[in-house]
Amino acid sequence: MTYNVLLEDLITDLGGCGLYQWLLAAIVHVGKTIATWSMITMTFAGQDPGFLCYNGQYGNNESVAHSYNDTLEDKCNVNSSSCTDYVFQTHMKTVVSDFDLVCDKKWISATITTIQMGGVLLGCIVSGHLADMIGRKPTYFLAIFATVAFNLAGYFSPSWQVYAALRFLIGIGVGFYLTVQYSFTNEFASAKWRPPIVTTPSWALESSLFALVAWGFHDWKKIHLAIAIVGAPFLLAWWIMPESFRWLVTKQRFKQAERVVNIIAKVNKAEKPTLDKIFAEAKLETNQQATSKRYSFLDLFRTRESTKTTIGLLFAWFAASYGYYGITFGVKSLSGDLYLNMFLINVVETPVMVLTAFLVNWFGRKKVCFTFYVLAGVTGIGVGVIQYFTLPVNGQLTNAIALLSKLSVGCGWQAMIVYTTEIYPTVVRTIAYGVHSTAARVGGMVAPQIVFLDDEIPGILYFLSGVLMMISAVIMMLYRETKDAVLEDMLDVDIKVDGREKTVDNIETSTHL
Repeated sequence: MTYNVLLEDLITDLGGCGLYQWLLAAIVHVGKTIATWSMITMTFAGQDPGFLCYNGQYGNNESVAHSYNDTLEDKCNVNSSSCTDYVFQTHMKTVVSDFDLVCDKKWISATITTIQMGGVLLGCIVSGHLADMIGRKPTYFLAIFATVAFNLAGYFSPSWQVYAALRFLIGIGVGFYLTVQYSFTNEFASAKWRPPIVTTPSWALESSLFALVAWGFHDWKKIHLAIAIVGAPFLLAWWIMPESFRWLVTKQRFKQAERVVNIIAKVNKAEKPTLDKIFAEAKLETNQQATSKRYSFLDLFRTRESTKTTIGLLFAWFAASYGYYGITFGVKSLSGDLYLNMFLINVVETPVMVLTAFLVNWFGRKKVCFTFYVLAGVTGIGVGVIQYFTLPVNGQLTNAIALLSKLSVGCGWQAMIVYTTEIYPTVVRTIAYGVHSTAARVGGMVAPQIVFLDDEIPGILYFLSGVLMMISAVIMMLYRETKDAVLEDMLDVDIKVDGREKTVDNIETSTHL
């Protein structure tokens, strides 16, 4: 019996998902608030609050502008004789109004968001390798520290250039957090409980809460300060959160792993296990060659089967991220109140994401992913088509279908996250998650630019999302199911059998990566 099977049995003996695992998951999910708010800050901070025209002789204030001109005029029209100057409306304070990002600078707001997503991309690339080199725990807390520190610095931004640089650094912190969080929690839970942990709708709930925070502050700087204040206490969790014992075992740090296991047993009120057999099997399988090996993203392409899986999932992650963040950052294209739309477009995911946790266990990961992606494709294409027509209920119909599309993309993505964290072994799991998160961040970088383009070509944002999701649905059906699968810890090509190392030829027909 391989040691990864023994580890699965050990987790079951420790309670499967007892009090200790739920406390750990709660800290990670609640702590994700700072990553969530940091990621979507530009949905508010990048908004144009609107302006009022006025003639310079009346003074630079909104009340005078109201008395001089009750209608909004195009201040970007240099030939306008009645709009010699302007003043931004004061119902919200954003980077657009503070740094005058309108007219020939209108593109800057969308570009800042793309720069931020570039930071997330870099964070995903670096953190995946870092978490497998130095551990899940230090990488996780480095993510919290960076996110808190750079949000605090964002409060003092003197110019849009400095702010753009800080958004990039904030993105790196977010990328670290998003990459390591699921590996950190999943490696403590049994197969049955991994989906509920992953599909807990913390992101949706925290995004909905962000809408209330934005509505309460109406000020982008106060939002950055709030993120820093909320995040700082989570740094104290360093003294209560453990390192992943599965990661410790793969590194042959058996004494540290035993201490973590004993703590779990104590908190869960389970019998302290005997680990000698597990450690003996682990030492046999994680031989000196495998233990000293430095894994990289190239190991995801070592066999024909793993190459096919990785390339397909990279596309699906790109598509999901583009659709998710395109709809999120494109909230201004919906009709009605901005804050209400920000709230609805995120809270609508919550009940279905809870249901997704059960669906992936009942029907399998890839079937659930396929179903939601098809629904996201149909609704996305539907919104794109509707925006070309003028109907009496065009606004309400667009909003309703757009909400359904966002819900479907989000739930399908959650199912795919479960699938991705299960299909790769422990030695490259975080690397794999980081690589696929990188593809997602490329989608996130593209999304703001398509949102900007959507003003010129109505419907392209949703139509493109729908097409990408339909392709992703087909891709997901090409792979094996991971429902009830035991987590692999080593790449099969690195495991020695009967004193000989498995070769690529041996593994081509294997069901494992």
